[in-house]
Amino acid sequence: MKTDLFRTGLAAIALVAAPTALYAHGSMKPQHGGLVQMTGETMFELVTGPKGVDVYLSEEDEPIPAAAYTAKLTQTAAGKKTEAALKAAGGNKLSAPGFKAAKGAKIVIALVDKSGAKTFATFQTK
Repeated sequence: MKTDLFRTGLAAIALVAAPTALYAHGSMKPQHGGLVQMTGETMFELVTGPKGVDVYLSEEDEPIPAAAYTAKLTQTAAGKKTEAALKAAGGNKLSAPGFKAAKGAKIVIALVDKSGAKTFATFQTK
C-alpha cells in the first residue's frame, strides 16, 4: 500500500514538472518556417528554399549573433556528399545562397565558435 502511494506521488510530481522541463531552453517552434533541432543550449532552425539554405541560431528564445561563428553544411543524398560554407548574413542568420537541399537528404550543420569549440546539428529534409 505504501509503495503504491509513493509511486502515485512520483507520477504526480513528474506530470507537474514536465511542462517546465519542455520549455527550459525556450520554444522549439520554428520562427522562420524551417526544421528545428536543439544541441546543448543552442537551437538551430534550418530553412530550405529556392534561393538556398539559411540557418538561424538562438538560445532560450534569444538570437545568437551568427558573426561569432564559422559554419559548414554537409548534405548526404543518394549516397553522395555535398558541402557548402555557411556565411553570417546579419543577426542570427547563416546562409548558403544557391545551395539546393535535396528531398529526404541528411543535412549536418557544423558550427565552430572563436575558441574552436564545435557544435553539430543533424536534420532530415522532407
